[in-house]
Amino acid sequence: MKGGSIVTQAMIDKLTERQRYLVVQSMALMDSLYDGVMELLIDEERSDRHNTRSSAHYALGLLIRSSPGDAERACGLLNRVMDLQFDCPEEIYHGTFRVSPQAALPPAGNYEWKKFAPGFAFFLSETTEKVGKRLSDILSREINSGLPGADGQKIRQYLQTAVDEVLPPVWKSYDPNWREFIASTFAVILEQFALVLPQALVKRMEEAMKKSVSASIDRRLSDAIPMNSNIELMHIFIVHYYGHRFGNEEWTRHADQEAAAFLKGFEEFGSIAEFNTTTYYGVDLTVLGMWRKYGHTAAFRETGRTLERGMWENIALFYNPVLENLSGPFSRAYEMEMTGHSSIGVFLYLALGAGYEHLAAPNCETSHDPLIVLSAGELPPGLLPQFTAFGKSRRVEKQFRELCERDKPGENRNLCTAAAWIEEKRMIGAMSGSRNTNGQMHPATVHWIDVDGARYYLRLIRREQGRSWNSHLRGITFEASVDKDLLTVDVRLDTEIPVEVLFEVTGPGLLQAKVSPELWSLPGLICRVTADAPEPSILCDEQESKLEIIYLHRPEDGVQNMSFTLRMDPVS
Repeated sequence: MKGGSIVTQAMIDKLTERQRYLVVQSMALMDSLYDGVMELLIDEERSDRHNTRSSAHYALGLLIRSSPGDAERACGLLNRVMDLQFDCPEEIYHGTFRVSPQAALPPAGNYEWKKFAPGFAFFLSETTEKVGKRLSDILSREINSGLPGADGQKIRQYLQTAVDEVLPPVWKSYDPNWREFIASTFAVILEQFALVLPQALVKRMEEAMKKSVSASIDRRLSDAIPMNSNIELMHIFIVHYYGHRFGNEEWTRHADQEAAAFLKGFEEFGSIAEFNTTTYYGVDLTVLGMWRKYGHTAAFRETGRTLERGMWENIALFYNPVLENLSGPFSRAYEMEMTGHSSIGVFLYLALGAGYEHLAAPNCETSHDPLIVLSAGELPPGLLPQFTAFGKSRRVEKQFRELCERDKPGENRNLCTAAAWIEEKRMIGAMSGSRNTNGQMHPATVHWIDVDGARYYLRLIRREQGRSWNSHLRGITFEASVDKDLLTVDVRLDTEIPVEVLFEVTGPGLLQAKVSPELWSLPGLICRVTADAPEPSILCDEQESKLEIIYLHRPEDGVQNMSFTLRMDPVS
């Protein structure tokens, strides 16, 4: 390993001051999470579990840093991650990695998925829902006839549990995206450090990647589990990279075809399916940097540059340098705060430098930083002023074709419009056209800052009563529009379960807020409300700095439409 230390030390010496800052910061976090017994990182969000993806990121960071013992620790991590790869060619999860050694194993032997036509996963899900509904209807009739029975909703849950114990449920029992994430990280490690790693380890990594890439291609061609934009970009990169590494012409042809198709789709509106997303843009920029830096052909690298430049243009369009955030609406997002569940702030720090370190503060995405350091490109110089000073108030609008991951193939790419009114101290976002069942789609948003500089966020979300908003629910659509000081939303609910439609407000001092059905007096924002909706209930959680204005849809009321008009006082 001595020779490896010399080479990797030369790499860290060549890093810029900003790059070294990110490596040191991310490694301090990951060092604190390392479990030497398991040779894996503890999951930052769940201390009772370990995380294979972040463990691969840590291995890369160790090789970049190359302090005494780092290379040996990296080798241990890489071997342990590969120990957790699924090697079962007939299963749908072949070639991916367990998200954690503590995660339960998915069921096996019951699902000959390769024999089904594209889109079968959609039909399987639909059929399970229909069978569950029919079963609950039958039991309800028996109950109404005086026969003992069980609650219909519980019966559907029991049925789903039974199905999940026979057929491997995606996201619950395995994560198919771990193939693409870990394979991308391994590509960078192999490209930068193959000559200084033990050759037995390099060979094992290459064999693992043959499984991952071939299974990723099977997934793509079958459309069994649709790939959203960030996964599609990683898929194209790993098939291209390893296709050239292994001299596999079939793989390189596939990658070229997929890259051309992605570029063509982007050129329609200059946008991608996961549009205006704080969460996934960071992944997109990271992997496009890999296209540009580690691509094996000039054409592939140039496609990466074109997409990367277009991504930055879209970010600049919706960015406000005073609020230091992207305006909504978001096609997919976990949080309203750009630095909360995103790496975009890391890219901006690399571009803007001293004084912007706070944008790169550690969060749940920080383990990606070593990848970003090695692959991040330059923010187009002509766009820099839009990230450093507010220009003028503006209304912006952009179209994109979303991907509804759980809808019927051929009918899951709806044309959407993301619009926003952006002024110095407030941004309002509105989405129209979306039919996405995913709760990460935020159709109506407001960001603002009060006189003391405190930042606040308002978003419209929905959830099954008593459950999380981050789920898939059918029968709910939103149509929103925006103008200066104005946000309107129409909601249609055609569901058989109780659903809460709610405006969630986040920020400090919300206990002082005064909320009535017609007037929301919030810190820094006065909002006059016209609502055609049930009487709302109000919940305020000071500990979480959160306030919820909740409108309940009851299925016994039948199909229901709600509408909201929010008129905001001008910013002072």
